[in-house]
Amino acid sequence: MGLPINEREMMEKELVFKYQPEKQDYIKASRTLAMKTTSFLIVAILILVVVLASAVVLIVPNIGNASWRSAAFVGLAMGAFYIFNFWLIIPHQLSNAYKRNENLQKERVLTLRDAGVTMLVGERSVEFTWENFQRVIERDGFYLMIYKAEERVYPFIPARAFEGKAAKEDFLALLEEKDIPVK
Repeated sequence: MGLPINEREMMEKELVFKYQPEKQDYIKASRTLAMKTTSFLIVAILILVVVLASAVVLIVPNIGNASWRSAAFVGLAMGAFYIFNFWLIIPHQLSNAYKRNENLQKERVLTLRDAGVTMLVGERSVEFTWENFQRVIERDGFYLMIYKAEERVYPFIPARAFEGKAAKEDFLALLEEKDIPVK
């Protein structure tokens, strides 16, 4: 059983999440980031509009002229490529990268403290400051942390890394305390 909240707050906070990444984690991280990126959403909406307009032009023969039909085929092809790329090509590339890159398969240990976050990947350790975390994106219990300093880094915590509801609640409480939005 944990300490009462008052005693916990007085002590140095430390949360530790340990997990072995799977290739699906990288695919989920990629999709999670894409779905929350403004430019991706704008492009997706534009392509959806083009695909719907193209379908209407092809289904209703009285709309437009022959050049519209040609443009409609191009619009449908563009939409098909976009969907094919997002749902098949990118996951395939990530799966291959996972198989070839031993570092992507190494156990991760994320230690969150008041002073910052330490990520241990195999024998290599990386330190992150709280000030450079922009936000955390949550999707089905999967947490993608957006870190921007000299370069962008995207540590993630899969749902299986949380050992019970209390660990997840402590994680979310620490993010709230550090003013890091969870979306």
